[in-house]
Amino acid sequence: MSTLALGVDIGGTSTKLSLVDRSGVILQRAVFPTQSNGQTDYPTTLVEAMQKLLQYAPYPLEGIGVGAPGCDPVSGYISYAVNLPFSTPFPIRDFLSQKLCAHTVLVKDSTAAALGEKMWGGARQMENFVLVALGTGLGSAFYINGKIVEGGHGLASELGHTIAVPDGRKCSCGRHGCLETYVSATGLRRTCQALMGQEIIPSALRELPQSALTAKTISLAAKEGDPLAQMALEDLSRRLGNALAAIVLQTDPEGIFLSGGLSNAGPMLAERVAHHMNAQLLPAFRGKVKVEVSRLGADTAGTLGAAAQVYLGAPVT
Repeated sequence: MSTLALGVDIGGTSTKLSLVDRSGVILQRAVFPTQSNGQTDYPTTLVEAMQKLLQYAPYPLEGIGVGAPGCDPVSGYISYAVNLPFSTPFPIRDFLSQKLCAHTVLVKDSTAAALGEKMWGGARQMENFVLVALGTGLGSAFYINGKIVEGGHGLASELGHTIAVPDGRKCSCGRHGCLETYVSATGLRRTCQALMGQEIIPSALRELPQSALTAKTISLAAKEGDPLAQMALEDLSRRLGNALAAIVLQTDPEGIFLSGGLSNAGPMLAERVAHHMNAQLLPAFRGKVKVEVSRLGADTAGTLGAAAQVYLGAPVT
């Protein structure tokens, strides 16, 4: 009998949901803002959105996969997510399992995206690859020798919170200079704002209200040749390329996939990141690691990856 998985991708800006079949086809989708509107708490909003989506399920539900930053897959809690609306550790796996009476799996959002890439995307033939999720923050996952690198506490591959600039920008984690303050949708916006004050070059972005200055508008402006937008995207590409060069030297991957909303910048971003990465590599590594945008799509990679956890046979909780 055919079954479905409900994939949930919890991001700092929006929460996305998809009903996914075993071949990776999305049958129904939904999205809502992660940050509270002040009327309903987040867990209630999430359950209501899931129940509404399940009304359209043509097959039985096999399980729920949740991808979230700052989570502990072993305990089932979201405990460390600085960009999510949880003031205290939240037992999201057990909460959803009880509310929807369904087998529920919780994984880091970047891990979900990586395993989705392995199951249905560009990494199907790879045993060694890196995924970088460029969203509100910066997530990452290392898939090495046929499995995700988890570390001793399930918290490995926190590339976003490595220090890129000592005493640099304030990060939402409370420290200064984390890579994600420069390499993320939020980081790109901050870089663009800084350049507006430092540079006198003309830019259509100067005419936009602050609320309209987003990673999407900056990326689109860069594609259209706006010099200030291109400077901001180049800064992000250089910093990410430099960081990935260190990862390549340590893990020797076959490929690197860029996921998340910022990957909408497409080949332009991937090419610039690869250029800067290769410039920092030893000759033995140079040109051997392909950098490309996730083939699962910026808006669906997270939910597909979360759904993949159900089909990959994670332990029932």
